[in-house]
Amino acid sequence: MNEEIEITVFLKNPEEVKKILGKIAKFKKEKNQKDDYFVPKTRDFFQEKPTKEYLRIRCQEGKSEIAYHFCHFQKNGNLLKSDEYETEIKDPKTMVEILEKLGFVKKVTVTKHREYYLYKNFEICVDQVKELGCFLEVEAINSTESPEKTLKQCFKVLDEIGAKWEKTSEGGYPDKILRKMGGEGGRI
Repeated sequence: MNEEIEITVFLKNPEEVKKILGKIAKFKKEKNQKDDYFVPKTRDFFQEKPTKEYLRIRCQEGKSEIAYHFCHFQKNGNLLKSDEYETEIKDPKTMVEILEKLGFVKKVTVTKHREYYLYKNFEICVDQVKELGCFLEVEAINSTESPEKTLKQCFKVLDEIGAKWEKTSEGGYPDKILRKMGGEGGRI
């Protein structure tokens, strides 16, 4: 299990941020990702607000993995950290069949182009998410600080890289797509 401490914001100036990152950070890679999210027929993870669990199959560059995430929240409702359980799968179609046999259904698909950068002790991702727009994710790498202090450091990075950003509504990309499909108003 990995512990993930990160923030995700709506990015208003992606081209400017990429230029700054090109000067002060190390470009790592870019990938197209397709994430299929599954829920048990008897318990829709996305009905609980905020969403605390995700089960995902990610396909990228001919490789696939299955991941289960369990989210922990602060008292104010903001995401504090996630427990991640991930492993590679050789045959995603067979994995989907197994999930379906166990009573899972595909709830939503998230398709994005992701650019990875390394900056200090952070991985920064610029995500162009189909149907949603551009987002910036700042994730701490091996932080020894408390999750609360690490989150503050993630927000400080936004200033350091010149990001013009907006806080997004609760939940990850699948939550935002589901809200958009349901016609809910407000910031995604």
